[in-house]
Amino acid sequence: MSARCLIVDDEPLARKLLASHVAKTEGLTLVGECGSAMEALKALQQKKIDLLFLDIQMPEFTGLQLIRTLTHPPAVILTTAHRDFAADAFDLNVLDYLLKPISFDRFLKAVNRYFNQVQPSASVTPSGEDSFFLRSDRKLVKVPFDQVMFVESLDDEVAVHMTEGTLFTRENITHLAGLLPEDRFVRIHRAFIVSKKHISSLTKEGVEVGKRFIPFGRAFRQAAWKLLGVS
Repeated sequence: MSARCLIVDDEPLARKLLASHVAKTEGLTLVGECGSAMEALKALQQKKIDLLFLDIQMPEFTGLQLIRTLTHPPAVILTTAHRDFAADAFDLNVLDYLLKPISFDRFLKAVNRYFNQVQPSASVTPSGEDSFFLRSDRKLVKVPFDQVMFVESLDDEVAVHMTEGTLFTRENITHLAGLLPEDRFVRIHRAFIVSKKHISSLTKEGVEVGKRFIPFGRAFRQAAWKLLGVS
């Protein structure tokens, strides 16, 4: 399942950065960009939008004013250079509040919150601290976290490689990244999440899990190095 996104910001560079983040994120589809709230209002009337990346301070009509005009607004992640609007923003039930410049790591956390809160039944349901349920082959399979070696995004499905066998699901890797414990799993590539427990060796180029060498993705490299202690 893919979330249809709209970016609304009067700054072209800000739109470009967000569009780049969206393009690198599994499960998101960018359907448009708008330079003003009025343009966004028209787009929202014409297109189905699941997730709105919305700047607050824009000429003539602010992002907060736009939200107040919508009877059935999509999920909203606010993007702004100012902290001062946080209280007003969360009164409007926005999903997250991102301060510019927006790093890819922080962007991913906000997107994971979307998949966790807005689409909780899409694929994975937490079932306590030690396991989760994965929808695979028309049933829910209980998967212990400590048996997951790595997760791999394929063309039209996601493979969860385990100590004994592999499970396949139609759901997206970004949703899984938001549900796997952050202290036990690291997303090191657009297409891979690895279990820290099952890493047998690592270099600045990638990690070895079982018999697989998995490279660091360029967009994830610095954050992954930090989490794994690579110097």
